[in-house]
Amino acid sequence: MAQATTYRVQRALTSAELTSIAAAINAATSSPEIVGAVVTTVFTVLLRTLGERLEDYGPDHRLVPGSYAIPAPQWSAIAETAMARAARFGGRMSIALELVDVMPGTYDDPSAPVPESPPADQRPYEHVLTVSREAADVIAAASRHCDELARYFGAGSREHREATASWQRQLSRVFAMDFGSQTQVSRDGDLSLLVRTASGLVYGIFFHHTPRRCTADGCSMLIDDDGTARPAWADAPACPDGQHAPAYPLDAPHPGTWTFHS
Repeated sequence: MAQATTYRVQRALTSAELTSIAAAINAATSSPEIVGAVVTTVFTVLLRTLGERLEDYGPDHRLVPGSYAIPAPQWSAIAETAMARAARFGGRMSIALELVDVMPGTYDDPSAPVPESPPADQRPYEHVLTVSREAADVIAAASRHCDELARYFGAGSREHREATASWQRQLSRVFAMDFGSQTQVSRDGDLSLLVRTASGLVYGIFFHHTPRRCTADGCSMLIDDDGTARPAWADAPACPDGQHAPAYPLDAPHPGTWTFHS
């Protein structure tokens, strides 16, 4: 049977405390200031329960965030406020990762007070998206590739469905403002893009085609577009008669998916 975790402090924040924490977060003018505001306000409140101060902690007496806990709904509300504020500076995603390391633990308490309204949308009003003409050609080519998969394998086929869903998902990421309000998109291959964001993050949206494997029993060869067979790994077994059965025809558009890489 699992044992209950013992915290130095485990309690719900009051509505007034939540309001004060939100005010400090919304006064921050950069992503680092947001993290600092969260740590300072949350742990000042929790340490006060013990008669301690945040100033009592330092390099020789470290604060361990996991030794404290607040209700899970309040943790989420504070995190949402911080991420909403960070969106103003293009730091929503990085803030989300940092909060995991600096916030207290959580426990279940559905009755704990939470803000009545979600945090305001603080993103800049406009997203300036600069797309090179070569990148525009890639975007058009990717859409055509999805159409070709539909024509060859059938609309709604697994090949068409998986490719189209991944392309839509990754292209939508380019338009989102999680990494700032200015984005530059350039070509990185016939069906791939390179994206530079205002936050400094550079990432790629790359097309990975599904290898054309031989489907004959006992064969582990890959079949190139020209019909050449090659081993998937060293000493991979092959068809004894060399009559391979490609998973999809040589003249078919490559099935595959687009993925995000940073």
